[in-house]
Amino acid sequence: GAAFRPFLDATDGGDFVGVKGGVKRTDKGELSVLVAEATLLTKALRPLPDKWKGLADVNKRYRQRYLDMIVNPRVRATFAARARITAYLRRRGAAGR
Repeated sequence: GAAFRPFLDATDGGDFVGVKGGVKRTDKGELSVLVAEATLLTKALRPLPDKWKGLADVNKRYRQRYLDMIVNPRVRATFAARARITAYLRRRGAAGR
């Protein structure tokens, strides 16, 4: 809403933000935070790569995986799937002992 606009104007992509509030589901069923309080924790020192071009340099993608996951949803989804598979295998391996 209107109360959120000044905070949004003061932040940029890549800034770290802390929030307090309750958890809710959006109209699409996604989990979200109903923010009661927001605090800017730290400003980003450098801007994020271009939204459309992303990280073109392959070496930079491997050196800065965190940045690749921020700007590339496909990489983020692959990472999340790999983490779920690893967790499943660990749980299954621990149960089989």
